Order: sequence, then C-alpha cells, then structure tokens
Amino acid sequence: MNLIKEFMVNDGLDMEKIINEYSAYLLKVVSNICGNFLPQEDKEEIIFDVFCTLWNNQKKLDLEKDIKPYMASIAHHLTKKRMTKISKYQVETELEEKEIEDFRIEDLSKLVDNHMTYHKIEEVMQELTEEDYNIFILFYYYSLKTKIIAEKLGISNMKVKTRLHRIRKKLKKELEERGYSI
Repeated sequence: MNLIKEFMVNDGLDMEKIINEYSAYLLKVVSNICGNFLPQEDKEEIIFDVFCTLWNNQKKLDLEKDIKPYMASIAHHLTKKRMTKISKYQVETELEEKEIEDFRIEDLSKLVDNHMTYHKIEEVMQELTEEDYNIFILFYYYSLKTKIIAEKLGISNMKVKTRLHRIRKKLKKELEERGYSI
C-alpha cells in the first residue's frame, strides 16, 4: 500500500515519481475497461488526464489513503466518459454518412425517423439510473456479455439480465408514449 503522503515533496505531489511508478498500472486499468475500443493515443490521453486530475485536486486528498485506488477510480470514470462520448459521435456520424451515401427521396422520411428515434432513445437513457445506464451501454454499445458486465459492475449476472429486461420494457413504453412504434 502506497499512501499519498509518501508522494509528497515540499507540500506538493511528486508527479514525476507518481508518473514513473503508475503509468503502466493505469494503462492496464484503462485497457481492461475499454479493451480495443479506444486507440492507444486515447488511452495515453486518459492516463495524462488522470495525472492532471490528481495534480489539480492534490489539496483535497486524504494523505493517509492509498493512492492506487484513487487513481484507478479516476481512470475508470474518464475511460467510461470517453467511450460514451465516442459511441454517441460514431452513431451520429454513421447516420450522417448513410444520409449522404444512400440519399434517395423515398428514403428521406425513414432516415429522419431513424435519427429522431435515436435522439428519443438518448432522452429516455438520460432518465435511467447510473447503474441501468451503464448496463445498457455495456450491453448494446460495447456488445459485452451479461456475465462480463456483472463482473465489471460487481453485481450478479441475473441482476444484469433482469435490469436489461426492465430497461427494454421501459424504453419500449416510453417510445410508444412518445409516438414511436417498436
């Protein structure tokens, strides 16, 4: 266990020591979360952001706590945030590319409807609890198996399956109430 106070020098963090000691560890943390979804450059940027966050919040740190879980938590949060941002961008970009490639007058209404449906789903997604949102994203955006999602979130596989069923049911109900048929 490496306490934060062990990395203090002259009332500040010894960032060089922290970077040298934990860069490889943080790369493993980020890679375990995102797999091959993010390119190496994004992983390195996330690690840099972890160190920046640590530096910017050094006055708020409890010096008697272990530094490793703190950095892992920041890395986990930043990686999930980046993956969600990229997923949303990819879906919107794919829609725009499809609109350009396949544009025909008779398809226009279908494309507009698909785009609107996507945005309605996003609205409903924002109403989910954080756990349900994470389950949905991991299952549908990243195609992870329920067993892996359960392990990542520290819950049972059955709970993941139950939550997915309830999320789909809620999504269907909400979309139907907003005038979309599923």
